[in-house]
Amino acid sequence: MRLVGSAITTAILILGFAAIAQQTGPGAQPPAGPQPSESPPVNGSQPQVDESALRYFASQGDTRRVNAEIARLRALYPNWTPPSDLSQLSAGGNAAPDPIIERLWNLYREDRIAEVRAAIAERQAADSNWKPPEELVTALETVEARRRLVNASDSGQWQTVLSVATESPGLLTCTNVDVLWRVAEAFARTDQPTRTRDVYTYLLMNCANPAERLATLQKALTLLPEQQVTDLLQFEGRTGETPDDFGSIRDELARRRVERASLDSKMTASAEDLAAVERLIRNTNEAGPVLVLGWYNYHHGNPARALELFKTALDRNGAAKAAEGYAMSLRALERLAEAEAFAYEWRERAPENMKIYLDIATALLSQDPPPRLDAQVVGRIVPAVTAQRFPDAAQALGWYSYNTEQIRTARDWFRTALGWKPEDEPSAYGLALSTQRLNERAAFNAVVARWRNRSERIADLADGTNARSGQRSAPVQPRVEVDATPRPAVSRQVTVERVEVEQPLVRTEEGVRVRQTQARSVLGRSCAMTRNPAGLSGDAALTRGWCLMEINRPLEAVAAFDQAIATGSSRSREEAAYGKSLAYLRKNLTSEAAVAAAEAPQTRSRQVELGASILTQRALAAYRDKRYVETLLALSERARLVPEQNDLLLIRGWSYFNLGRYKDAEQVFRAVQRTGHSEEASVGLNAIREATDQVAQ
Repeated sequence: MRLVGSAITTAILILGFAAIAQQTGPGAQPPAGPQPSESPPVNGSQPQVDESALRYFASQGDTRRVNAEIARLRALYPNWTPPSDLSQLSAGGNAAPDPIIERLWNLYREDRIAEVRAAIAERQAADSNWKPPEELVTALETVEARRRLVNASDSGQWQTVLSVATESPGLLTCTNVDVLWRVAEAFARTDQPTRTRDVYTYLLMNCANPAERLATLQKALTLLPEQQVTDLLQFEGRTGETPDDFGSIRDELARRRVERASLDSKMTASAEDLAAVERLIRNTNEAGPVLVLGWYNYHHGNPARALELFKTALDRNGAAKAAEGYAMSLRALERLAEAEAFAYEWRERAPENMKIYLDIATALLSQDPPPRLDAQVVGRIVPAVTAQRFPDAAQALGWYSYNTEQIRTARDWFRTALGWKPEDEPSAYGLALSTQRLNERAAFNAVVARWRNRSERIADLADGTNARSGQRSAPVQPRVEVDATPRPAVSRQVTVERVEVEQPLVRTEEGVRVRQTQARSVLGRSCAMTRNPAGLSGDAALTRGWCLMEINRPLEAVAAFDQAIATGSSRSREEAAYGKSLAYLRKNLTSEAAVAAAEAPQTRSRQVELGASILTQRALAAYRDKRYVETLLALSERARLVPEQNDLLLIRGWSYFNLGRYKDAEQVFRAVQRTGHSEEASVGLNAIREATDQVAQ
């Protein structure tokens, strides 16, 4: 049987003499209130205990309050024994009940504390000799102290929590477990973890409710070091009518240890801990334990098992992190083609997913000998590399092109890689090799002049020495064109009239326009009022998002759509992800729009619409920045989704022109001319004739 100590003993155990002195100040007197007798009464007599509250609750048949009051009186008076026959309490002896006292206790029972205080004051004003029962006063003070402590805890005023607990030790008993939990947290938040442990120890040694005991350890998990939580497990009660079951706590501790080891290949988890996580996987449908064990296997040399686990995590909605692990496991198993295809589908879900896709694409391109890659594979690698400006993959594309005898393309990729990472020696070496192969002496000499003193192998190339550590020479593979980087423009400056293309409005569904109009009608003026959407339901947040789009406040609409994605139904999430993408597109934030579009499944028509709009903005942004290769890449990818309109065809034509690809430019301008836009096309054709005439001279 567990022992329940007195309130003062509890305060000393929990708060400690030093803590009490700190909270009350030097020379302070002990807390006021009923003091227990530390020695038994003479001749075994019962201590004088005010049982009026107990009698009242018994008379009302309130069993819960009776039991709580008995526990409270036992804590205050350890030598007191409650009557064996509670009917004696309800009878109240021979004394007639005082109606005023009954009314006060009734108000107290209904938690109308302010009215109890007012009634006491009213009675004392009428009869100065009248005093309320001491037990009622104590009960009121306890309730009021508990309220002060809870309010302080809820507002994070931790020192106040400890101060109230010190002044009201009667609160610190098993009848107020929530108070004890709050005091424990206050100690933790004021950097006193040992005191936190003492509170939990008191609870586990003295309080009998199994649910509260388990909850105590769950709270300890969030506030104490793991070793201290492990030490508390010794108080698990395995016998009696209601034995404890702390198995979930042990499993969580095991999961944490395996998780730490999953991040460090030098740490090894015990067989017991691994078995505990395996058990969690079998007993729950959550992705968390599966991911932990997946990463553990990945970092400890078992990618095949990791692949199985990450697949399970994907099936359990493990989302981006599970996809990252799955792709990395495929790479570790050297299934690079499969890894690239899988990672490509997840590349926009999170920055980590994009990075792993680029890493896998780089590894795929860097195989020895060069792999046989479909044009479709290279065609999707190139836009991702260009959009992310990833120098390692650009270098890999350079070597892939070089080793498949696409020397001009290799040169352009090496030049691009150096533009993104100017101090990258392997890219500089590749540029030197490719310009040497193309007999571009000026370009080759420029590379040598910059790198001779920093790269021995580039210096060897310049001196005619065989490179000591050059890139592999492999059999030529079937040619796959990687059209990506600029060809040299004409040496003489040609002034041409550039086409001006306004940013096209996003072509939204007619239903969306109706939705925006309806949302504006529903919200009226409140739509324009700035409001934090947190707390709105999914449908309300969605309506607010469309209304904000109607009044052209897209960035505020993003926050509303985020709330709808977080709290709405599957249909609401789809609409919100679509709206969020449109909002970002309206602000020319194409990368954010692409990420938003992937936050919920979209219909095929919407996928095409959003994809085309995103690629249009990327093409226009690249064209404005004179990044003509990236312009062409974006336009080509867009053309696979929807037909190319005349204004974008003109952009394509001028991009070819600025890259010196005059035949390609001429074909585009003539195609535009055939559609009836002869004036704009004629400007381009005249520019081509002028440029080619100058070259001929």
